Amino acid sequence: MEDGTKPRKAVVPSAPPIPLVIVAGCPAEFVAVCREVGARLGVAVRECDLRSLRPTIAASQPYAVVVAEELYRFDAASFDAVIRQAPASLVRLDRREASDDAARRLIIDAIFESAATEPSSGIRSILT
Repeated sequence: MEDGTKPRKAVVPSAPPIPLVIVAGCPAEFVAVCREVGARLGVAVRECDLRSLRPTIAASQPYAVVVAEELYRFDAASFDAVIRQAPASLVRLDRREASDDAARRLIIDAIFESAATEPSSGIRSILT
C-alpha cells in the first residue's frame, strides 16, 4: 500500500463439514430412502461396494457406515478393524429390516438425525 502498511488477509470462518453416511451392500430401495432423508437433514450419502469401502472410509471420515449383515459376515474382522480406525458407527442391517418399511424408516431416521445433530462427536453408539 502507498502508506507503507501491508494489506491484511480476510479471515473467513470455515463451515463445519457435512456429515457423511456410507451405505454398503444394501438394497436399492434402502439407499433411496437414505438419500431422501439425508437431503432433508443435510447429511451426505455415499453408496459403496466392498472393494472401495476401506479407502472411502479412510478418505472421508464418515459419521456412520451402514452395511448389510450378509456383507458384514463375509469379513467381520476387517469391518471391525476399519471402523475402529475411522472412527465411525457401524450399523449392520438385516435383510428383514431393509425390506420392512416401518423398520427401515426408524433405522434411517435414527442414524441421520443423530448425524445431523452431532456430526463430530467421535465414536457413537447407534443401534449397533
